[in-house]
Amino acid sequence: MARKRVLGTAAFMAAALTISALGSAVAAPVAPGSAHLGASTPRIVNGNDSAPGDLPFLVALLDAYDFDDEGAFQAQFCGGALTTTTTVITAAHCVVDDETGAVTPPEDVLVGFTRNLKAPNVRTVSVSAIRVHPSYDSDAVTFDIAVLTLAEPVLDITPILPMRPADPLSLVAVGAPAKVAGWGSLSADDDSFPEAFKIGRLVIFPNESCGRGSDFSVAGVTFDGFGSSSASADTMLCAAGVTSNRKIIDSCQGDSGGPLIGGDGGAMRLIGVVSWGEECAITLPGVYTRVAAMADFLISTNALVSLAPTVAPVIDLTVLNTALRVNFTVADDGSAISSYTANATDPATGQVFTCTGQPRVDLLPPFCTISTLVNNTSYSVTGSTSNSLGSSPASATVLGTPIGVPTPGAIRKVWSSNDRTIAVVVRRSFANDAPITSTALSCAPVNGGSTKAAPVRGGMAILKKLRPTYYSCVVIVTNALGSAASAHKLINVTR
Repeated sequence: MARKRVLGTAAFMAAALTISALGSAVAAPVAPGSAHLGASTPRIVNGNDSAPGDLPFLVALLDAYDFDDEGAFQAQFCGGALTTTTTVITAAHCVVDDETGAVTPPEDVLVGFTRNLKAPNVRTVSVSAIRVHPSYDSDAVTFDIAVLTLAEPVLDITPILPMRPADPLSLVAVGAPAKVAGWGSLSADDDSFPEAFKIGRLVIFPNESCGRGSDFSVAGVTFDGFGSSSASADTMLCAAGVTSNRKIIDSCQGDSGGPLIGGDGGAMRLIGVVSWGEECAITLPGVYTRVAAMADFLISTNALVSLAPTVAPVIDLTVLNTALRVNFTVADDGSAISSYTANATDPATGQVFTCTGQPRVDLLPPFCTISTLVNNTSYSVTGSTSNSLGSSPASATVLGTPIGVPTPGAIRKVWSSNDRTIAVVVRRSFANDAPITSTALSCAPVNGGSTKAAPVRGGMAILKKLRPTYYSCVVIVTNALGSAASAHKLINVTR
């Protein structure tokens, strides 16, 4: 369920979360109209204090009526991030009534630009429109994102750029550092809110912990993962942190809609939006809306200024039996790429064969496979990228000739043990023109290092003594005509 903060006289309720580092026992989240559940000693808060000038794009959403009567500190109910001069990204549950589904009227919300909510003359800007993601589901808390359009531009604050599908996936890689910020509660079991926003330093959890139920350890603390009935890595990110004295850093009541930030300096991006969690600072991560997956909605609301792709991709080919796999490398030109297309032309007949691929959610490059080609025929292959605004120029032409190499079986299942060993189940490989002579699993660490390989026997391969990192793994199958590799699979090796 989404964590909530009750507003005293507000016309609406808004979910919220906080940067806190709490002990092992925690109280349950606060829901609208409910009392605090559970009672115990207030926890130690180990989030970092903010300093003047930190994260100027962070905004406080204020109830306009409470602001007039009681000031910004009492009126704040959610956070957000300025992403253009006229748009703020926040969580949908901050501006949607859970019971009726009604969207908060724009005139009921003010956007506050301040570090300290009790500062005199807090700067506010009115809201002219509120757009909620059309697929937002308040029960499942999916597509939990909304865009506020400001009534006047903010020209003296540099916005933060939302992460786009073409941005480096290292921003959301497992273990990547991230920051979350907000004015929410400093304790899970009582109303203790800071005047100046706090900053929590987190790390990104693997997709397997955000929808597949896998545990993940951070600085010696093991966290449980969310199963598929609760979370989905396609549209959500999971993150948490641990202090040097093993206290859990998490967001809690009061920070919903606030930014999850990846990268630094010019590479800083809005990678997530504070969305929901079971409780505060327990051994379950906080859950954030995955911003890169929301690119189409953000472009449509002008919260993400995007262009048609302007830079041609670079392609290379993997030769297969009656097929060519086209692998794309794309420079960041500011566009939010939604698809990859390749064309193979038979020079003799002029016939064109096409394939289309989508961005991947892992660290590996996108690809698509052109099928039904004729072996031993040379094809001219080009690739391009596209989004809703247009297509890139075509890549340089690459020649490729399918041959009768075996069709490699894909990696089907992976088991990873705590002694840095993985066991991999591989689907059966096939060969038509010549019998298979060998099948092997080959894994290379994504951050550089020596490649490890093992034979596939009885549909299984075992690799031992691997480093605790992510490996890009392929199945390589060989016959007398040559070798072919399967599509890459990202495998996490743990300690």
